[in-house]
Amino acid sequence: MKKLACILIGLVVLSCQDIENCGTDDNLDFMVLRFFDIETQNPKTVGFTFTVDGSPYQFSFLADTTVSSSGDTTIVSDSTFVLLPLNPLTPTTTLQFDSDTSSHLIELSYDPEYSIFDPKCEPSLTFKNIDTVQYTFDSLSIPGTVTNRQLDTNVEVYF
Repeated sequence: MKKLACILIGLVVLSCQDIENCGTDDNLDFMVLRFFDIETQNPKTVGFTFTVDGSPYQFSFLADTTVSSSGDTTIVSDSTFVLLPLNPLTPTTTLQFDSDTSSHLIELSYDPEYSIFDPKCEPSLTFKNIDTVQYTFDSLSIPGTVTNRQLDTNVEVYF
């Protein structure tokens, strides 16, 4: 009986250990950019080559995207949205989009913010106050000025 009590007490002590919460915060270190047809307002499937000026990160794409890369240039096709990195070392990032028929530019400004969700985890990065500095698409909207898992779109591009 004493052995069973010792085992139960040991299990209770082990179960009360601090659990690291790494990866459970809502912050994201990239933004979600979606494309729309300017006339119908419907999602628009695009194919383009793009570069992100000065970003130290690899590009991230969602499952419906076909991607190939060569150097600093990335080609995306058959997608209505893309996840793009912002540069935490500067207050702006410039995105260049090129296709066979057009060339477009978006320059975004933002405030990078690091936070520590749990002292045992790496700091997380989020971007706040996302805004445009300039763009050459027909129209652009920013429904989500913060990168987090609660928002499915940060920038809507219409052309």
